[in-house]
Amino acid sequence: MKRFVIWTSAVLLVSAFFGTACAQERKLPDPTGGSVAVLDRNSFVVVRDRGPDNYSVVLYEVVKGKIRVVDAVRVSGDFTGDPPIVRYVRSRDIQEK
Repeated sequence: MKRFVIWTSAVLLVSAFFGTACAQERKLPDPTGGSVAVLDRNSFVVVRDRGPDNYSVVLYEVVKGKIRVVDAVRVSGDFTGDPPIVRYVRSRDIQEK
């Protein structure tokens, strides 16, 4: 009985340690809110990291002092390949907030 308890405890300890190590290797989304690039005086782009090889790109426009969403695209793919494989999905249902 003692051997069984010790063996089970050892297995649980090793699996917990291995699971924690694997979880730290994953790339998490950027919590800061993304990168902003100004295109001209009345428009800018926000790029957000959505996880491993997934990004969202949103184009905003300033009209009469209000910010309006012009276009939004979700980009994913393998950017390390030669040539890189890029897939995108355009957001058709853009709602202004």
